[in-house]
Amino acid sequence: MAVKAGGSPERDPALQPSQTGEAEELVELLARQMPIVIGAVLVVAPTAAYVHGLRLGPGPMASSWLVAAVVLAAFRALFVVAYWRYRRSSTLWFWRAGFMLGSLASGSLFGWFGWVVTGSGDGPLMLFIIMMLVGLTAGSVASLSADRLVYAAFALSAMGPVIMRFGLAPDETSRWMAVLGLVFLVTHLGYSMLQNRTMRDLIRLRNQEKAFSRELAEARDRAERSSTEKTRFLLAAGHDLRQPLYAIRLLLDTLDAAGKDVRAQRIATIGESVDTISDLLERMLEAARAGAKGFEPRLAPVELEGIFRQVGVEFAAEAAGKSLDLCFVGTSRWVLAEPVLLTQILRNFVGNAVRYTGSGRVLVGVRRRAGRLVLQVWDTGPGIEAADLPRIFEPFHQLANPARQAGRGHGLGLTIAKSMAEIIGGGIEVRSWPGKGSLFALDLPVASPPGLADTAGEAAIPMVPGPEAGRVLLVEDYDPVREILREMLAGWGYAVETAADATAALALVDARGAPDIVVSDLRLPGGMDGLMLIREVRARTGQAIPAVLVTADPAVPDPGEAIRVLQKPVAAGTLRAVLGAALSGSLSGPRGVREIPSPRHDGSGRSA
Repeated sequence: MAVKAGGSPERDPALQPSQTGEAEELVELLARQMPIVIGAVLVVAPTAAYVHGLRLGPGPMASSWLVAAVVLAAFRALFVVAYWRYRRSSTLWFWRAGFMLGSLASGSLFGWFGWVVTGSGDGPLMLFIIMMLVGLTAGSVASLSADRLVYAAFALSAMGPVIMRFGLAPDETSRWMAVLGLVFLVTHLGYSMLQNRTMRDLIRLRNQEKAFSRELAEARDRAERSSTEKTRFLLAAGHDLRQPLYAIRLLLDTLDAAGKDVRAQRIATIGESVDTISDLLERMLEAARAGAKGFEPRLAPVELEGIFRQVGVEFAAEAAGKSLDLCFVGTSRWVLAEPVLLTQILRNFVGNAVRYTGSGRVLVGVRRRAGRLVLQVWDTGPGIEAADLPRIFEPFHQLANPARQAGRGHGLGLTIAKSMAEIIGGGIEVRSWPGKGSLFALDLPVASPPGLADTAGEAAIPMVPGPEAGRVLLVEDYDPVREILREMLAGWGYAVETAADATAALALVDARGAPDIVVSDLRLPGGMDGLMLIREVRARTGQAIPAVLVTADPAVPDPGEAIRVLQKPVAAGTLRAVLGAALSGSLSGPRGVREIPSPRHDGSGRSA
């Protein structure tokens, strides 16, 4: 059979893929049975010629017929040999046609012999020929039914002439013989169809069993690979976490003996180490959120121009510091995506491009392709070798940072981007030209801009400080965090009431009345978590008190009810802005709002 570029044999165009595999197995089964059929012909044909000579005497007719039968059997045997040798280099229909023509020719020879003998008037010879044809036709059901046409070609050509001879005879007995022969032929054609169906069912069951075995093996391999990747992930994460922790430990041990200037410098270094740990933890949480089964993004029309502006502002200073030309091509397109995840994916692409491009430019734009939009990030960096392309999405894998310097990232950005792209239904494409640059692209469905009525209640919550006055009920079970947050909130002008669990918090509400806002950790000791506590406080006070739920869980379902969910670690500036927005009424609408912020630090360097 002709081989395509991919290396697979050319299939019969008339068959569907699943049918093609089944038909190939049926033809192969037919080829396996063919030696039995040919062997039967080589035994029956000489016997028939011999009996014909005994009854009617030697003659050229029987000899010529026998030679033709033997030669035909030889050709059929050669065709079977050719099938086993060349079956992968020819089309399926060729082999099916060859087997069918061989059966038709063989059946026609036996049918012609039966026509001649039944016209001779010799009773015993006629009986022998009828038994011979009936036996061949019945025995071929098992051998030739792998292909219904192959069996039908043999049975009709072998039995048809004899049935016709008896049907044309003048006596009634012969005509009844023709009727019985026709019933016999139809019955065996029906048996052949049933046999063919049984063979097909067995092949399908066997193929299903093979498919299940392959799927089971693939699932086992995926589980083993996942376990290996998780182990490597944790080992790399442990290394990246130990380094700054070790530095902090050394700096703290030498802090008392240091002078004032050195102490200030070491405190700044401690702050940098804490930032490194916080950033790594945030990246790990992003990776966990992207892979968590419970995380369901809110897909909605997203304006790309706004995303471009946001990401452009974030990396403008870094690009300018390296004299890079960071260019965002303006667009009026909208895509169907989750804005937070889309921003993070583009942030990872642009951040890598700016970080690893030494000179030249980074270009960000969008193109339309087959009903989808492709966000493209081009750079003139060092490029990536073809052998390394499949590995760039592995966690903690960094081509340009073999020493694992913390300031050059952690190797999680592309891993997170890939997972997030899968969540929002996008595909990532990477092309690279070593020494010239790379292209990272994300394709997403096109979306139409929503109407004014659709966007009336969807404005982003202003991340600016609101009025800093009011009573805050702070519920946090970890004493150091609770004390730091209390001090921070008090410094912002809030009257803070703290509790370590839901029971103590509800006692404060009963004693002092409803607070202006509740800030609670999700996981609390006892039988009531933070979300249940917020609902109970609202129920007891009869007020829709604004609330902020803080959690380290990678995937928390949106609670709604005007409850803001923040993922730990939460930057101080973010918490301050959310509290201001909540007290100003931005969270009092009917829908809950969820934000997954990247760590940002205010001047204090603190993060909650």
